[in-house]
Amino acid sequence: MSISRKPRSLCLSLLTVLALLVAGLALVVAPPGGAPPAEAATRVAKDTCRRIDPNLVNGACLRYRVDGRSGLTWIGTYRAPSGRVFFCIDFLYDSRLPREAREVSTRRLVNQLGDRVRDREVAALNHVISTWAGRGSTGSDERDAAIALIIREVMSDGRRRDGTVVYPQGLEVGERVRPPIGGLDGSIMGLAQEMWRAASAYYGPYRLVMDSRGSGPVHLGRSRTYRVRVMSAAGRPVPGVRVRFSCRGPVRCPRTLVTGRHRSQVRVRPRDVGRYRVRASASGPSSDGLLYRTADWRGHGGPHARNAGRQRGWIAQESRTTAVVEAAARIRRARPRVITQTSEAEVTPGARIHDIVTVSGLPAGYAARATATLFGPYDAQPGPGDCTPDRVAGRVTFPVSGNGTFETPPVTVGQVGLYTWVEHLPGDEQTLPTTTRCGLVEETTRVVPFTPTVRTTASRQRAFVGDAIHDAVLVGGIARSPVTIQWTLHGPVAPRGGSCAGLTWTGAPVAARGVVAAAGDGLHRTPSTTMRTAGCYTYSQYVPATPLTHEASSPPGLVPETALAVRRTPRVTTVVSDQHALVGQRLHDRVRIRGLARGDRVVVRWWLHGPRAPRANGSCDGLRWRGSGIADSGSFVARGNGTHTTRGTLLRTAGCYTYSERLQASATTEPAESRPGIPVETALVTRPPLPRIPEVPSGPARASTRPDGELTYPTARTEPRYLYRPYVAPHDPSSARSRPAGQLRIDRIGLRAPVDPVGLDRGTMAIPNDRFRLGWLSATAAADDLIGSSVVSGHVSDRSDRPGALWRLRQARVGDVVRWAEPGGKVHRFVVRSIRRYDRRRGVPGTVFRTDGPHLLHLVTCTNRRSTGGGGFHYADNLVVTAQEVS
Repeated sequence: MSISRKPRSLCLSLLTVLALLVAGLALVVAPPGGAPPAEAATRVAKDTCRRIDPNLVNGACLRYRVDGRSGLTWIGTYRAPSGRVFFCIDFLYDSRLPREAREVSTRRLVNQLGDRVRDREVAALNHVISTWAGRGSTGSDERDAAIALIIREVMSDGRRRDGTVVYPQGLEVGERVRPPIGGLDGSIMGLAQEMWRAASAYYGPYRLVMDSRGSGPVHLGRSRTYRVRVMSAAGRPVPGVRVRFSCRGPVRCPRTLVTGRHRSQVRVRPRDVGRYRVRASASGPSSDGLLYRTADWRGHGGPHARNAGRQRGWIAQESRTTAVVEAAARIRRARPRVITQTSEAEVTPGARIHDIVTVSGLPAGYAARATATLFGPYDAQPGPGDCTPDRVAGRVTFPVSGNGTFETPPVTVGQVGLYTWVEHLPGDEQTLPTTTRCGLVEETTRVVPFTPTVRTTASRQRAFVGDAIHDAVLVGGIARSPVTIQWTLHGPVAPRGGSCAGLTWTGAPVAARGVVAAAGDGLHRTPSTTMRTAGCYTYSQYVPATPLTHEASSPPGLVPETALAVRRTPRVTTVVSDQHALVGQRLHDRVRIRGLARGDRVVVRWWLHGPRAPRANGSCDGLRWRGSGIADSGSFVARGNGTHTTRGTLLRTAGCYTYSERLQASATTEPAESRPGIPVETALVTRPPLPRIPEVPSGPARASTRPDGELTYPTARTEPRYLYRPYVAPHDPSSARSRPAGQLRIDRIGLRAPVDPVGLDRGTMAIPNDRFRLGWLSATAAADDLIGSSVVSGHVSDRSDRPGALWRLRQARVGDVVRWAEPGGKVHRFVVRSIRRYDRRRGVPGTVFRTDGPHLLHLVTCTNRRSTGGGGFHYADNLVVTAQEVS
């Protein structure tokens, strides 16, 4: 439709009616040799077009250019002098309508060229206008423009006088809307295509379909379902249509339904016997619309329309028709539907079963007392004729009030076999009586014998020889049916890798067996059995079959019913009576035994190992005791746990001692032992320290103690009495000469002298009067001792200055070898480590007389000869040569 300022301004009208353009895609449809297409249109404000035609309502105003000229065009709605809003239906006509324009039908519609528009396109065009602009306008510029574009393409007359095709011609149902010359905005095109696609599928007139699967009469308590569809003239179901219902007869009428894309259904529920009729109606767009038309309007014919003429306008209104369909049926007495299911498909004797009854199809207000009859037992599945009076196992009644699911009272079944339910519902004026068929599978319960379950657990899975075990047998699945349990204790069988798992029990010895009576389900205990031999034991059970139960068994070897019997392993801990003892004392061991039963009797052997030299630090810890000597040994008998004391051993030699114990295996116990060298059972034995430092030494004593704080050498110095006069040992007929201590020699300096044991003479070391003999202080370490210091002294010369045994000792050097031969011939080798001198007025150090530490030999004599008046002399110093024993 073009726009013009007034009727006489035809020139302006021709310029503004070139084409309906909106900025967007460019599509030109022109005959061969036609006028050139318009350039791309530009959308401008609606007021730009309203200045030319004030009747414009909603739409798009576009400015375009063709051959260097510009013009305006409008796509949208107009307002008639009466105030009605409409869409222009003719192209290149004056948009104004006189007030006296008539309203006519669009049936047999022709365009301005006289060509007829097909009925289905008219129906689809009316669907677009009625659906989207039912109240005159869509209220949207884009939607009104889209509808106006569809009208132009359906009317097929959008052509200028110069031959330019402004709108594509011949838009038919199912085709896509195409843009006009110069293109069109994408949003308007999308709306136009969406509108025409919906109209092509759902144009009128509508046809209403209401069908049902059911046929014939409807019984009270049931309902009939109708499928409702609204079909378009194109044969497509139309969604979103409101379908209303009116009913006659004793039924509940369905509510208004809105059709959807899926199946729409309504349900009719009868209320009483009789007949009913249901009428459904739905309205929709009609197949023709409504036009404004002037009395002098006529078609123009020929290939081109004239530049101006009277317009026809499609009135935007809801032009609708109504589709109606009816359905009817007869209502009869209700025929209930009864679905039943027995509560248990399989039970054991004594069980209580009931029936689950689901009733449907009853009319409102039905209330009666139904009867449930249980028939049986049967050996096989019963059939319809097998429910006879002589087979009645039980009969109960229960109330039924309306449709629903009901449970019958229970009935006890005591015999083995098959039982089946039969249900009966009485009738009334509105309901027919109903009885279920005999022998339905879902109504049948099988009563089977009990299948016992046996689970056993041994009282212990690990025990000691001599312990008693029993088995706890848990029997289930037999209710109160009495059975007997035959039990067997298999074993002993040697374990594998310390475990009883995976053993083969076939042919295993039997330790015990018996029978236990069980009066139904419960926990039962076998008598206790004492395991007198080590090994694996396991229980097995067997329950023989009875008239009401199957047989059952529990095989041997199951983990919960298997036990490993082992001998007890005692634990032995020992503590020596004194970890630092003295030669001449007695030593014993306190032995504590744990892990035995009161009746266990074991023999305990013990050994006192030693003596052995301590480590370089004077400690007995960490010594190797293999191959060491045995100072003492013995045995005793232990009965059960307790603490025992070994026999005391007199210590005669210094050194390290340790105890070890061994418990011999018995029928009920494993062997056990306490190895030598454990600190708490090890003792360091030393000689008693001297009460004072003898006069022989020189030099002050320096305090030093053992780690435990006890001094191991004397610290109190004896005042010298023989600094200036020779010492003469007292005569002792029982002394040393009769008990020689061996011989001492240093080959490099030619020293060789016998050794006699000597003691202390009032604080002075008693050196032999014979200048050729040496004295060993017997209170110090002997030649064969392992620890402590051995002190040997002798004369350098006699009173006449004749050389004595140690005359050449001053020639000794570090590294010289000193050999001390015992009377029995055993030789001990010492290597000189130091040579020192000490002022006799101060005495020798107390460390010379140590009772611990490595075995040292101290050779002590006089030196530093000084003359006195009258031809006399004396020695001012002591010479101390210290040598360490080497292996």
